[in-house]
Amino acid sequence: MKLKELLALLSQFPPEADIVVKGYEGGLDDVIDVKLVKIKRNVNSDWYYGRHEADDDGDTLAVFIMGENR
Repeated sequence: MKLKELLALLSQFPPEADIVVKGYEGGLDDVIDVKLVKIKRNVNSDWYYGRHEADDDGDTLAVFIMGENR
């Protein structure tokens, strides 16, 4: 995805939304999608999980920037 494509997608979401990415491990991948999700903040304490969890009952809106999930 090119920057102009990402900017166009991001401009469709509420400007006060948090930004989140998938947690765990290393390396780099291309961005393949961007979507608005609800999250519950700070629910995971184990180092190998991201701090937050996507949850339809969450009270925080976040823009989830997704890379390829291999």
